[in-house]
Amino acid sequence: MGFFIAVLGFYLIFLLSFLLTIYIYLRLALAVRAGKDVPKWIYKFGQGFRHRNYHTFDDVTDPIALREATFFIFRLVIINIIVFIVIYYKTYNFQKTLYTCLRTQMAIVLVTMLIHGIIKFISTIRNKSNKPMHVYSSSNAVIGGLFFTSFLLTMFISISGFPAEPITVQVDKTNLVVGQTRASDLLSSGFTFYNKSPDSEIVNKRNDHFYYGELVELVRDGKPYGYVSLTPEWSDSDKVKNCIVTFYEIKADNEQLSKIRFNNKDLSKLTIKDFKTRKLTDIFSLNPVDYEEIKNDIFFCLKLQTSGYALWKTYRIEANFNSDYTPDRYGVRAQHTIWE
Repeated sequence: MGFFIAVLGFYLIFLLSFLLTIYIYLRLALAVRAGKDVPKWIYKFGQGFRHRNYHTFDDVTDPIALREATFFIFRLVIINIIVFIVIYYKTYNFQKTLYTCLRTQMAIVLVTMLIHGIIKFISTIRNKSNKPMHVYSSSNAVIGGLFFTSFLLTMFISISGFPAEPITVQVDKTNLVVGQTRASDLLSSGFTFYNKSPDSEIVNKRNDHFYYGELVELVRDGKPYGYVSLTPEWSDSDKVKNCIVTFYEIKADNEQLSKIRFNNKDLSKLTIKDFKTRKLTDIFSLNPVDYEEIKNDIFFCLKLQTSGYALWKTYRIEANFNSDYTPDRYGVRAQHTIWE
């Protein structure tokens, strides 16, 4: 839970930085319209954001300063649109395109700054009037704010990752979304939990990174349909009916295996050859934004959202085989720091 709150705090810092940049731009626009200077702290902020080629900036507020800041924002938007279009036509995946653009914001801002510098240099060379060419600290405050904001965004996206689509398990035509479905939903679909009533207490001891709450057998009409981990969502303990399912597992020798599907894939028709020769994303018809495939001799795992699970859930599809390469068990789990 502590990591979850910490990451939310990081994104709050990013939001404040973004709002501050907007505020600086609006103060610049209002100052130009009123024919006044921006506050001194904006000049100081702009002076503080410079590279070694500039010893100082001009503390001037005029329409040209506003125009420079406006055109920088405009170029930044255009470059983002171009990058988005290029990536989308390579992947045809909107979420993956958005994720890539967010992760590369700092690089995009740096490219925009380079273009801005080149245009400023050319304008200075071609200036034939007696009017001085200023290097504005006021417009540079806006550019500096965008750079710092893009740095924070790139860093935080790298830390927290991007939300992945949850994995749906079809249990005898009943959808079980691991990490979202509540026990009450399964109860209303005719399932029960072995030796547990709807009002039984479930305790999450928070002593494991893979199994949260309590592992119980899922039963309907006297037939076992595998095992689920029932987990209190926000507290250390709760009633069964209020818990969510954070893990599902079924043994390969379970008679109900043919009625179980992971993302609509019939598990009873899979062999170890499928896992050894095909991509796991293709087996389960998934097109995730960020994933990792782990393939060992008798263990296979598809991990969705690989940047940690402090903010967004990580999902895993696991397949275990015996030493003679016959199927042993299949599972789907969700991981999040709020349950640890």
